[in-house]
Amino acid sequence: MSGISSATGATTAPRDIEADRATLRAIHATLTGGNMVRAQTMAAQALASGIEHPMVLDLAAGGLEAAGRIEDAAALLARAAEIAPQAHGIRNAFGLILHRLDRSAEAAAEFDAAIAIDAGFAPAWSNRGTARMAIAQLVDAKQDFERAIALQPGNPIALNGLAQLAIRRGAADEARALALQALARAPGFPPLLLTLAEAESALGDPSAEPRLRELAAAVALPASDRAIALGLLGDTLDRAGRFPEAFDAWTQSGVLSRQAHAAEYGERQGIVALLNETTALLGGRRLAVQPGAGKGPARTHVFLVGFPRSGTTLLEQVLEQHPETVTLAEKECLVDGARALLASPEKFGAFMDLPDAALDEYRSAYWARVAEQGVDPAGKVFVDKHPFHSFKLPLIARLFPDARILFAERDPRDTVLSCFRRRFRMNDANYQMLTLEGAATLFAAAMAQREATEAAAPVHGLRCALEEMIADFDGTTQAVCAHLGIEWTPELRAFADKVGERGVFTPSAPQLARGLNAEGVGKWRDYADRMAPVLPLLERWVK
Repeated sequence: MSGISSATGATTAPRDIEADRATLRAIHATLTGGNMVRAQTMAAQALASGIEHPMVLDLAAGGLEAAGRIEDAAALLARAAEIAPQAHGIRNAFGLILHRLDRSAEAAAEFDAAIAIDAGFAPAWSNRGTARMAIAQLVDAKQDFERAIALQPGNPIALNGLAQLAIRRGAADEARALALQALARAPGFPPLLLTLAEAESALGDPSAEPRLRELAAAVALPASDRAIALGLLGDTLDRAGRFPEAFDAWTQSGVLSRQAHAAEYGERQGIVALLNETTALLGGRRLAVQPGAGKGPARTHVFLVGFPRSGTTLLEQVLEQHPETVTLAEKECLVDGARALLASPEKFGAFMDLPDAALDEYRSAYWARVAEQGVDPAGKVFVDKHPFHSFKLPLIARLFPDARILFAERDPRDTVLSCFRRRFRMNDANYQMLTLEGAATLFAAAMAQREATEAAAPVHGLRCALEEMIADFDGTTQAVCAHLGIEWTPELRAFADKVGERGVFTPSAPQLARGLNAEGVGKWRDYADRMAPVLPLLERWVK
């Protein structure tokens, strides 16, 4: 261990190798003796003294994580993985902390590495499944969970993952059985208790409410888990018709989530400001579009957009049943153009004046990302579905002027209430929707930008209202098919049968699995008094 580099990069004096080895032995003995906290403290002291060893870095990172210093812990584990790339335990630990930081795609890559080193290491399989769930790779996640259980029967992470997948396809009975099976091996494990309570709530089991109240009050739990518990409590109370209590629980859930993510999202310029600024820049302008530009391999290129919780998933699932279509659900294939051209008012202003040829690199980047998703749109009607593409309509209008646009719509009062009460993976827009006012303000800004875009450029759009689809499924879908240039087929009615098979990952998946129903139509009326302050913001778009 002589010549160990210091934190500043300078080289220290030669070390006492035997003393360092004795320190490592003492840390290892403390760890194997079951005193994790003491081992972490000793590791932090060893690291401060200049000992850089994978075990030391791993244990010191654990101590930092326990203290809430997640980013610092990740930095230590990154270093540990760098100096011990073949240590599957280190790669697994690094993946876990990346997932906790919502860097789930990077986490999955670390679990990939751990599995490549030791394919019999069950925790890496179950952890990769969890990371894949977070990035909407549900079919792959299910396979990972099943592999983990084959290697380690009763693996609680894997059983919890399978239970969560069961909930998403509407199989609450199966989810409850899996959660109980796992809890027999891991009593008191909070993610399992949350899953069990969610299944109980869906089944109308009275055990759900006290279980969720206990979890929500458990200050030892991470704020994110308590926020989930409060959100589920709100859902439980809503099912029982206890609407004021339900709204209060959703509000408290949003407060906790905002506190947990304030450092990342609270101080930056938000998506609402950006939408308002781009709308103002579009005012009175005409976007230069070149018909025929951006033609890709698809026979017909379709963007399926709509504010979150407006019915985009339903429409995508319906279109997936058509033999001439191929769909891509909620993958950010426009990200290159969005970052370069829409990320600030200055960039957007320059984008409006760019010559069409300057946009070709972003068209190529889009189709390359589509290919990376394993989708082959050649000769098909290709449907790119993403609610947040609603915020990118000016970009779509210029990059792909011949594309067909499907606008999924729903009563804005139901839409905003649904967004406020649901729990989404965090980003700028979802942070905004943690309050009712924030969700309504974002909705109004998005709709105003859409109107400005339609005034500034030819948009080949069709509005598809959720309420109309529920009332007249065949008539509404026939109009959609006509807009896309395909023949209507009765096969579209079978969308609910394929929800579990396709791995639908949005919050609407359990509803879709039950088929077409009107249970959410007019839901806002149950909360009319609480929604009164935001109704003026939405009135313009209420039909």
